[in-house]
Amino acid sequence: MKTVKTTVTLAALLSLVSPFLSAQEAKPSEKDYFSIKNEAVTLTAVEAGRDAVPPAPAGLGLLNVNKGAEGGLANAGLAAWSVITSGTPSAGYASAYASAIPGFSFNWGNIAEWKGPKEMVYQYKVTNLMGIDVINVKYKISFYYGGTEDYSGKGARLDSYVAQATGQNVKKDDKIHGRYITNFTVQPVSVNVKWGWHFDLAVKMSDPMNIGTKMNPVAALQASLNWTRTTPFSTNGGTMTYNVDGLGNFKDLTEQERALTSEIGPVPVKTQAVSWN
Repeated sequence: MKTVKTTVTLAALLSLVSPFLSAQEAKPSEKDYFSIKNEAVTLTAVEAGRDAVPPAPAGLGLLNVNKGAEGGLANAGLAAWSVITSGTPSAGYASAYASAIPGFSFNWGNIAEWKGPKEMVYQYKVTNLMGIDVINVKYKISFYYGGTEDYSGKGARLDSYVAQATGQNVKKDDKIHGRYITNFTVQPVSVNVKWGWHFDLAVKMSDPMNIGTKMNPVAALQASLNWTRTTPFSTNGGTMTYNVDGLGNFKDLTEQERALTSEIGPVPVKTQAVSWN
């Protein structure tokens, strides 16, 4: 019996297997399909946020007093979560959030003047040499901000409240008026990843920071969005970094950090002759 070897090209495989590509799109070579022509991350929409009443973080009852910490801030949410896994929205992303609120016993109802959600929608697009958008993903960063203490008619024990937040003795009529963050989320808006390409996106949060003073804390959070792009021939990745604060400011630090990294030259390596005698 005569054996006949058959070679299946990527173009033929794509036209038969992939529901995303037409036969016309599958004609060019394998190299062109898996080679990048353009790659870009762009901000497509911004919503400033309005007066709002966000839901209370689910982890409030688990917070412990953090005496002596500036502002006594704590994250009543998650430190990390997955947004996109292998080109599809990850399970559980809708309930994943971070926060920067007072890390001591307090009444959530005493926190007022919230605004939000402030939203930024980003698009990450990769176009190959065939002109196909092989990765076209939109993700939304959202958070509530500006929450501050309201003592009116609440009967709060200010001596204990202030001492735990600031680690210092309280004087008569001392009051904290912080600006906090809650329900910081990163969620997929739309995900379109072509056959043979894989894309993952995960969030890692910094610990809450106080960029104000002890008596007037301003919460800040930094989010690192770690991404990975994979084909049968290569794996690449990187980090996009964003910073938000309790005043509603949003900063995209990605380009700034990339510029700083590019200014660091190669580390000189000192060589030394070694005698084996």
